[in-house]
Amino acid sequence: MDLSTFTLVLFSTTLLLFSCASTNQDKTIEQIADEIDELVGNAEADTIEQCAFMPIGVKPAGGPWGYLVYSTKDTDRTELEDLVNDYNELDAERNQESDAFSTADFATEPSLKIQDGSCIGEGQYAWNPGEVRENT
Repeated sequence: MDLSTFTLVLFSTTLLLFSCASTNQDKTIEQIADEIDELVGNAEADTIEQCAFMPIGVKPAGGPWGYLVYSTKDTDRTELEDLVNDYNELDAERNQESDAFSTADFATEPSLKIQDGSCIGEGQYAWNPGEVRENT
């Protein structure tokens, strides 16, 4: 393979890698928080089995800031996980850039209940529907 062909292949591969990168990297953490809140909505559920939670945020001392409560009834878990992963990456970057610190306490998982037809988490570290932006 000559040098010009190698250069073309290298350039094409690099361009492909950058074009396949997540489009959320151009968004702010606040924009992603809004998307998460919109996707979760009111977390409507008919049964407690439809209520779930996942860790969200990255504490500088380790572990999540809290647990995002959502409903499996209307929320696409894969899409939500992708958004939360993007949120967590930006949160970790923000912590590093600002030399942030946090307590070393452990965020405990919330207990779940249905209130007025929506999933609600109880406990200090529950991020209930609509609270991601305000916790950002």
